Amino acid sequence: MFQQVDKHLKNQLERIVFIELKENIATKNEQYKMLMGIPVPIIVSELAETVKKKEEEQTISLASMSRAMIWLIGLDHHFKYIEAYKAFLYAFDANIEDYIVYEGLKAADHKEFYTALIYFRALILLNGENINGLFNYARCCQDIAYETQDRDVEQDFSSEAHEVLELLVEKQPDFALGYYHLGFYYANQRLFKKAELTWEKALKLRIDEEKESEILLQLDSLKNHIQYEEGYSLILSNEPELGLEKLLPLEEKHAEWWNLLFFIGLGYRQLNQYEQAIEYFQKILKINSSQVDTLNELGICYATLQDHINAEKYLKKALQLKPSDSEILCNLGMVYMEQGNLILAREVLERSLRENPDDEITMICLDKLKSME
Repeated sequence: MFQQVDKHLKNQLERIVFIELKENIATKNEQYKMLMGIPVPIIVSELAETVKKKEEEQTISLASMSRAMIWLIGLDHHFKYIEAYKAFLYAFDANIEDYIVYEGLKAADHKEFYTALIYFRALILLNGENINGLFNYARCCQDIAYETQDRDVEQDFSSEAHEVLELLVEKQPDFALGYYHLGFYYANQRLFKKAELTWEKALKLRIDEEKESEILLQLDSLKNHIQYEEGYSLILSNEPELGLEKLLPLEEKHAEWWNLLFFIGLGYRQLNQYEQAIEYFQKILKINSSQVDTLNELGICYATLQDHINAEKYLKKALQLKPSDSEILCNLGMVYMEQGNLILAREVLERSLRENPDDEITMICLDKLKSME
């Protein structure tokens, strides 16, 4: 937690400077004594306001120090004096956690999501069991990911939200809102079955009526996606008959899903029904003519049917798009072997082995090639 987004917050540290308390200040209040001998953070803007005051009024308040400590803890969880700051904050205000929640929510209401995020990070570091801290920190991460135009920022904050939400439901398995938001993360990541199971947990925990209606709507829209996910999982588990039972009914509504067509084609190839497989792979090329895996699959199908001309054509097209792919090189090498073009076969297979020295299939092909030369 925190590591993914730390780099996006470093510039906020420029808002903090450090002072050391004078001996005469420490006599005013026991809490000041807790800070003697260590650097005390102050937010730059608050220090500037203090400097503007008359000399006799230039004492920095405990409240100002505490705000800066909260800010620093939220920004740099490795800072040397964090434990001393924690002790001070609880001594200064026994309800400091409630204050942090209030300030964080206020900032979030004003759409100052980075400020809110810093408050909730600080709260988590003060008390890792504080559900308000974990939940609202995750929400701020989601808000930042949603609003940004920067792909790296989006990925880092979205991933951070996911990590914190999973930690939250682990710590608080009856927290329905955690499952509600986690479900959206899984759906956005196209983990549809996981989204379904997560939202079903939220429903069992009796989430509020408005969110329940939203979940039911989302679950209804996910049905086809879930069926697709179940189908391609069966294909990848080498259960093509069951996989095709799931996938084929989806084609009428989703003929534009090239990945659906791909797994149908792959299922037919696993069943040795190469003509049907080719038909589906050709449909994909009409949608996406540069889909490399499809070109490779067509090469395999045509090679199995002994149509070496088409096999070579599609594998060469795939190789133009991924010239260092050892699997495509190996498949092309096998086609050349079948054609009796042993010189080209050796050239291509040796390239494949250079790209992937541990590829057992390429090694077997090279051994077979030796016996043919």
